[in-house]
Amino acid sequence: MTEYVLQAGGKVIPVHSDLPINTTAKIPEGNFAVREIDLTDAKIKNLDMKKLVNLPYLESLNLHGTSLTDKGLASISGLPKLKSLEIAYTRVSDEEVSKLTRFPQLRKIFLYGTAVKPQTIEDLKSNLRGCVIYK
Repeated sequence: MTEYVLQAGGKVIPVHSDLPINTTAKIPEGNFAVREIDLTDAKIKNLDMKKLVNLPYLESLNLHGTSLTDKGLASISGLPKLKSLEIAYTRVSDEEVSKLTRFPQLRKIFLYGTAVKPQTIEDLKSNLRGCVIYK
């Protein structure tokens, strides 16, 4: 998964570090847990989102400016610690964004530049207590 993120032009931050892995030379040997993935403006497809499942320590996922749609957002799962989701300037809609309650730890959702309606945002706020939604 780390190599995929790097090939797409993104970066990864492991759990016990604040230093990003942004080249293959910086990938640590052995297994390591991922805390953050930044794919801002990366050329990714909805199918690629299946590579971002079952990351139990992932806290932050940035998909800002990607070609993400509802189909890709629906395939993201297995992220029990996800606290921040940046999906600004993507093609997601109310239908799938309203289902973000499946990530109960979310504290920040960035929706700038999306077609998400105010009612969907209000519904999320009432179902995800303590979550700040930026639109």
